[in-house]
Amino acid sequence: MYDKLTLFTLASGRSGTSYLAAFFIKNITQCYSTHEPYFTFGNPTLFGKPIAWKTQHNDCALLPVLERKCRFIASRKTPFYFESNHAFLKAFNRHAGTLLNNPGFIHLVRHPLRVAKSEYVRDRMIRKLHVPFVDYTNDTGERLFRWALTGKEEVFRHYPVSLSRFQFYVLQWMEIEHRATQLIRDHHWQDRVFFIDVDVALKEEAVLKNMVDFFGLPHKPIFNLDLYRNPTPFIGPIILTEQDKQEFQTIARDLPERYKMLLQSKPYRDCSWFAEVNRLIIS
Repeated sequence: MYDKLTLFTLASGRSGTSYLAAFFIKNITQCYSTHEPYFTFGNPTLFGKPIAWKTQHNDCALLPVLERKCRFIASRKTPFYFESNHAFLKAFNRHAGTLLNNPGFIHLVRHPLRVAKSEYVRDRMIRKLHVPFVDYTNDTGERLFRWALTGKEEVFRHYPVSLSRFQFYVLQWMEIEHRATQLIRDHHWQDRVFFIDVDVALKEEAVLKNMVDFFGLPHKPIFNLDLYRNPTPFIGPIILTEQDKQEFQTIARDLPERYKMLLQSKPYRDCSWFAEVNRLIIS
């Protein structure tokens, strides 16, 4: 009996997860591949209430959902399972060490301000179009955005509730990356993680080949790189304004020391965007 390799992405939203899912679906064989498993019976997406339960440490509610996902993964008749779901670090990370037998991770890191701006723009567009079912009600009756952290996580406690939505998404990026590094460190999983600097490397065939080789994934002889990119409808390229940069500097001043140290550590200090972001922090 093989020990199924279960791959998840460690990522924020708007960080190339749908592109990577398309790569797996079109190129990797003997692998059950999915992005965010909406409408897949028995495979919870982990968005919405599981995020709040994780933040509230409500394991009585959360664990049955995570266990249901693990049963779904185990039931796939393939030696590999891949899910590029940015809900993983929002809901699953605290229990990954006990529930996942043979995990692997693809750590996708994109420029934090561009992630925040992209998430903010999509959030605003969803509100403007009055898309239904984007909010859920948590156990205390509070209405929350389905795909985001709750705002009650530790990093947000250092800031007033008057944060702009862009600032919220910057801090969410910080919290997600803090969880990623903590997960890897606590379980000594450094040799199970393949890192990609999304802004410069995600769409490079050589990088994708290295990733495939790293995990020993069976694949088609020639990669199909005509892949879905998930742009936000009606919106052009993401542009960072001076106001965005000023809002970032405002929250950077009060950023807890461990989050500042996180940005100065590997792999972040080697990222293509590090110099630009570091200048904003120290200026």
